[in-house]
Amino acid sequence: MTFNRDLKLKKPIVEDYSYSRDRYRAMLFMYQNQLDFITAKHDEEREVYRVQGKLELLKELFKKDARRKEKNKLKTEPVLAKEKMDGVKIPYVDWFKMGEPQMFD
Repeated sequence: MTFNRDLKLKKPIVEDYSYSRDRYRAMLFMYQNQLDFITAKHDEEREVYRVQGKLELLKELFKKDARRKEKNKLKTEPVLAKEKMDGVKIPYVDWFKMGEPQMFD
């Protein structure tokens, strides 16, 4: 049977939450940074698909050489949009090395 005096400690318990708080704050910052780049790349991909859709629509609507100028312009737009999309780089965060494999499970 334990008494209250047996449970009292000679030194008070000091809990340090700053380490884990700073660690998770840094992880959140890295995740948000990565998410910003993913969003930017997604926006560029949407632009590429939008232009490709316009080009396919023009092909269906104008089988002949009507509006040749617009068609040639739209042929160059996907190339420029893909180059712009390739320019967006997403930083790779190795969550497994950081001991956080559950970030994308």
